[in-house]
Amino acid sequence: MLSSIHPFGERSRDNTFARTAGAHVLGSALGGIALGAVAGTIGVALTWILDPSDTIRAIAVLICTVVALILEATSRETLLPTRTRQVNENWIQSYRGWVYGGGFGAELGFGISTIITTALVHLLVVAMMLVGSFPLALLLGFTFGTVRGLTVLAARSIDSPERLRAFHQRLDTYRARSRSGAVASLALATVVGLAGASGAL
Repeated sequence: MLSSIHPFGERSRDNTFARTAGAHVLGSALGGIALGAVAGTIGVALTWILDPSDTIRAIAVLICTVVALILEATSRETLLPTRTRQVNENWIQSYRGWVYGGGFGAELGFGISTIITTALVHLLVVAMMLVGSFPLALLLGFTFGTVRGLTVLAARSIDSPERLRAFHQRLDTYRARSRSGAVASLALATVVGLAGASGAL
């Protein structure tokens, strides 16, 4: 996405980056809310059917967190369900900026409609279901979608071919760091999960 929506590209298509990026962030937030609605509905249904205790919920989330951490740390996250498609970049040549910006954002904000590159997304969906609260699932989805949508602003300074090339070079150097960040986040979630499970016992 960052290679498609930036001031240099939007100017060449007679669009404004602010409008396209704004639509992208909004679409991503709405996509996240939609993900939270789906996962939250499933979670409420499971709660009604199974009526799990808070202890069972905490332990289930902890187990899923540990599994996600192991898979991420060993580069085995590809064993988890994913998709083989990414957003349709042909939209860029066919629609106005706010249309493809919002459309791309909605798909990415929904999280599971495109390629899933980290176990953190799977864990988020599980947490949305196990939290047992529809409003809280919506909040989690909104937060995820908004944060993911805001990443488009990292490209806000790309206004020339030279800056675009430099940006891609920086992305390549950050790839390993992003995995380390995901592992660190899952490790922190595991610690929090252990504390939550201990408190629930």
